[in-house]
Amino acid sequence: MARQTVNGVSLNYDEWGTGHPLLLLMGFGDGLHAWANQVPAFAEKFRTIALDHRGSGESEAPRGGYSIPQFADDAIGLMDRLGVERAHVLGYSMGGRVGQDMAARYPDRVSALVLAASAARANALNVYSLRASAWLYETYGPEAAAAFGPLISFTHAWFEDRLDSLTEALGEPVDEPMPMHAYRGHVEAIENHDSTPILGRIAAPTLVLMGDAEWLNPMADARVMLDGIAGATLRVLEHGGHGFLWEIPEAFNRAVIDFLDPLTP
Repeated sequence: MARQTVNGVSLNYDEWGTGHPLLLLMGFGDGLHAWANQVPAFAEKFRTIALDHRGSGESEAPRGGYSIPQFADDAIGLMDRLGVERAHVLGYSMGGRVGQDMAARYPDRVSALVLAASAARANALNVYSLRASAWLYETYGPEAAAAFGPLISFTHAWFEDRLDSLTEALGEPVDEPMPMHAYRGHVEAIENHDSTPILGRIAAPTLVLMGDAEWLNPMADARVMLDGIAGATLRVLEHGGHGFLWEIPEAFNRAVIDFLDPLTP
């Protein structure tokens, strides 16, 4: 791992492989380590770059400056620091919101865009789950919020296979817990995000990718992005919920590579 100071904040990042750059933008609360199931496959094809958003992972957690446009500016700033003119961008959940903002405001920097389990604006379930997790985090600690997380991410089959291990893990210390002010900052960034007015400015070829058991950002949310982004295509993967990049990683990785390969210089 390495660090770069971008927009006055020290960001943690890592990169693997060679070729056309692929920038990975993780979702709420997780650091770049959460891409562990994707990096080996992607690094065979691309110069794969992942970062910890400000306030998460090992990046610095300033007292302010948390918004989707700020996360996008940070990602562009990191590309500048690394000498990356254009990159494919894969954003998962909150990271997909960041990817939309990047592609709309910096169209010359995004060569292709994958929006995985994401949305253009927060629905009521998004907002409730964010507020509930923040309440748990602040009242009972990061371990309580972590216990809530799988409920919005995985399918019944995933729980059937892992019930005992999940139960045994309840209360275990959380790796890289976020400071409370940063956690709140990420929650508010998602709540306040609405890219619908700028979706029409996205020119990059775009894939909207979701699991067939997705319920946090369901098909109605996917349709908003598909209707707003010219030429955007949809792919739905079987046996995957919101956390399909962990639940069905091989299918997820193949879908991303199948989309990006023909678009890679």
